[in-house]
Amino acid sequence: MRRALFFVLVLAGLPLLAARAERPVHPDEVRGPSTVAAKPQSPGAEPVRGGMAVLCLLGEMDSLNPFTSSSGAASEIHDLIYPRLFIEEADYPQGPPTFTPNIAESATPGADGYTLLVKLRECTWSDGEPITAEDVRFSWQAAKHPDVAWVSASIVDFIEDIEIQDPRTFTVKYSQKYPYQQMDVNDVQILPKHRFGKVPFEQWQTHGKWLEQARVAGGPFLLESMRPNEEVTLVRNPAYWKKGQPYLDKLIFRIIPDQRTQLTSVLAGDVDCMQGVTPKDVDKILDAEHLELYTYMTRTFGYVGWNCKRWPFDDAKVRRAMSHAIDVEDIVESLFRGYAKVAGPQIISSFWASNPDIEPVEFDPDRAEQLLQEAGWSKGSDGLFAKDGKPFHFTLLTSSENALRQRICLMIQANLKEVGVGSDIRPMESNQMSTQLKQHEFQGYVGGWYVATKVDLKPIWHSTSVDGRFNYVNFQDTRVDEIIDTARIMFDFEAARPLWFELQEILDEAQPYTMLYEPRALVALHKRFQGVEMNALRVYANIDEWWVPPDQRRFK
Repeated sequence: MRRALFFVLVLAGLPLLAARAERPVHPDEVRGPSTVAAKPQSPGAEPVRGGMAVLCLLGEMDSLNPFTSSSGAASEIHDLIYPRLFIEEADYPQGPPTFTPNIAESATPGADGYTLLVKLRECTWSDGEPITAEDVRFSWQAAKHPDVAWVSASIVDFIEDIEIQDPRTFTVKYSQKYPYQQMDVNDVQILPKHRFGKVPFEQWQTHGKWLEQARVAGGPFLLESMRPNEEVTLVRNPAYWKKGQPYLDKLIFRIIPDQRTQLTSVLAGDVDCMQGVTPKDVDKILDAEHLELYTYMTRTFGYVGWNCKRWPFDDAKVRRAMSHAIDVEDIVESLFRGYAKVAGPQIISSFWASNPDIEPVEFDPDRAEQLLQEAGWSKGSDGLFAKDGKPFHFTLLTSSENALRQRICLMIQANLKEVGVGSDIRPMESNQMSTQLKQHEFQGYVGGWYVATKVDLKPIWHSTSVDGRFNYVNFQDTRVDEIIDTARIMFDFEAARPLWFELQEILDEAQPYTMLYEPRALVALHKRFQGVEMNALRVYANIDEWWVPPDQRRFK
């Protein structure tokens, strides 16, 4: 599941110095040295069916249809309802990710490099209808359709057709030879054609939340109920292809849009899992007898995004001045308590294509003021910069649900004030903010990305991704487009690497983002759960294998 590029739900906390070294591992800390954190099974324990989990969602679901949604909260539900052909493993730091079978039992590349023959296992939707190649082709057509306007439609750019041989066999035809063919078709979640096909593609964006269609599932759980702004309830899918699984009978996702409230709830035992634990609250989790802390590398970075087509950030010198004016190291040391590092290049450091020669922009207020002066700004007697009689004062957006980003905004505001730049902070509900960002109705914002495990960058940086997709900062550069169009389809990673390095050098010079941090995940989970494995792709990576001993269940 590497398509998701949603806002990061990671929070903040505390002292300096700890950021420069790993903190000692606590007995109740399940620490993954890389991208996976897994708790060993209790000796002699055997999974048994039954019980439930109460989980948190930070925001309201915008849509139960994965192709009309841009919500991170919604994507967690989609992944439990709608199946994928394969399971992507979290081994991307070592190279292209590997895949294991899911509803597809095999995938055979064609000799010419332009086809992939896929064989489905024999399995059904929750209503008893078989999952077929027709469902796969229909889902690809939805992903590709211009009226559906899937925000990640670039993923299927090179999938030319899906030809059906029989109900369980199909051939994916590609327009290019490139190394991510299996990954791209896997990122198309499979929807039941017999339900979703009743709504014409032209009506998908206006259809609503898709409540009735989502009651048919092919994943481990199916939708039982949804109460807007309150909770989403999923129950065990008895038709799930993994016989005997999932072990849990029910998942209740409570919508709690404030992380302080989430913390109170998980500490009180009212909810079982909280994904966005703040580093300052780690000790509270570890001191709670009923909780464990899971921590592992993420595929995430935090940043300030500058609107490259809107005053005053339509000048690269101004954007670089902002980067020099912000004390990023202080932000990371003060807020992350050893659970993050300062970010440098625009491809995060754990990826093979990250440029090691690009250092974080140095905190240098004097250089920031010099660049502003070179850009035509001058300081008045009040100590504030102005140009053409207009003071340098702007609005910085951030998520109202995310305490970390609000604290970062306050630190940035103080840094900028020191060099003579004024700013207002405007917290905004995440779905509303997402809409505003897509329309480029902002000057600057503090946000973060879950990045793709495929090094592509088209969804974020290509000029064609400006309209309604993820190029929120409205950055456009002909050479960047050329590099993306070339490097994203190259089989030879060693040959592609210099191109990706060049792209990062262009972005580093232009500074459409001020890069801030690369964090570790911090997830609190009740100790009652057995068989748990979390990874940088999915917190609930193997939730179909989670189980609870009968004497520890919420309701016996």
